[in-house]
Parts: sequence; C-alpha cells; structure tokens
Amino acid sequence: MRYEKKLTQELHLLIKIAIMFVVGIVILIGQAANAQQMIIDDAAVTTHRSFQIETWAGTEEAIFQPAFAVTEWLELTTGLAFDTAGDFEFAGFFAELKAVNRDVEEFGSAIGLVTAFGFSDGGDFEEFMAYVPYSRLILGGDSMLHLNAGFVLADDGDDWEFTPIYGVRGDFGIHDRVSVLAEVFAESTDFGLNGGLRLALIDGLLEMDITYGRGFESGFDFPGFNVGIAFTPDSLW
Repeated sequence: MRYEKKLTQELHLLIKIAIMFVVGIVILIGQAANAQQMIIDDAAVTTHRSFQIETWAGTEEAIFQPAFAVTEWLELTTGLAFDTAGDFEFAGFFAELKAVNRDVEEFGSAIGLVTAFGFSDGGDFEEFMAYVPYSRLILGGDSMLHLNAGFVLADDGDDWEFTPIYGVRGDFGIHDRVSVLAEVFAESTDFGLNGGLRLALIDGLLEMDITYGRGFESGFDFPGFNVGIAFTPDSLW
C-alpha cells in the first residue's frame, strides 16, 4: 500500500508538470498582445462572518483590497489602486460583488458571478466588468483549475467600448504550504501570462504571492513583478 501511494503521488506530480508544460505551449503559440492585467479569479468567497485584507505592490501598480463576507455565498470587495510605473500616484478605486453557488473545497467544484465598478482618481465612473468564474479541484484535490469568461465596458471618452475577457489558471500544490501558480489571461485577442509562487506563511491565516507577468507583445511589461499578502482570519462569531 505504501509503495502504491508513493507511485500515485509521483504520478500526480508528473501530471502537474505535464499540465504546466501544455499551458506553456499554449502561451508560446498565442499571438502578440497589448492586454491590461486581467488576473484569473477563483469561484470562492472569503471566510463566512469574517473578512480578508489583500494587498500587493509591484513594478506597475499597487492595490489595497479589503473584502467582507456579506453572507456565506456573497462577498463585497472594495479597493484602491496606485500607479507605481512612474510616480506613486493614486489611480482610482473600485467596488466588486461576487456570488458563488457552493464551497469548492467541500463539493469539488463551484461557479459564480462577479460584477465590478471602476472609478477614476477624480471619482468618475469609467469601467464596468462582469464575468463568470468556475473552479474545480484536480489531481487528487491538492491542485485547482480556474476558468473565467466575461466582458468589460470601458469609457473611452466618446463612447463605451465592449471587450470580451477570459482566461485559465492552475494552482498546483507542490508542498503543504507552497503552490505554483500559472495563468493565461486575455482581453479580446490580446494575451498575457502571469505566474509564480503562493506561500502559506501562517496556515489558514496569512499567504504571500510572488509573481511575474507580462503581455506577449515586446515592450509590454504589465502586470510586471508583484509581491502580495492576504490576511484572512477565521470566523469572528
């Protein structure tokens, strides 16, 4: 039994490597891009009767993003954005509402709906986004696949421009407290890649992500190098 368990673990590791290799091939054959950062979301909300404080900073932007569990299946997120590519300047703020149908960890899969509203640094409404996230446990439950599909409506000054958004992300558990993250995100036909490590600094409470991403087009560096943390306490009552 111990020998069979070891073979199963080695097989899961080989499958993870193969999936990451296939994702890499898909990325390499994609076309040139000029995409904005559209990081792939999971179909999960923060801990019920609690909150999450998530923040990251990098070579292109910095975000401060608290989230609150309104109900067991509904989450409200607000956030502030800062431009770090030049001077560290306030770039705007946003509000997001996410609903999911069930707990992906308990049932093995989940689907949701996300709507978000973006505002400029002067408070002008300039962007609306809606998408469907789908998440599924894979490879024995220690890894997860995420799919997103939706659209963005952005104010270009004269009119509102409609753009489809979509992508795929894999979270591959390689240790109890370490996961490899890899994703391909797209806006219309413009593709980008983001990937790195997720470290559980304090299990179930504090996580750190270290990532690097960019569009495929030469000279397009967004989202760049980022380091972020997420603080998620257990239910408060």
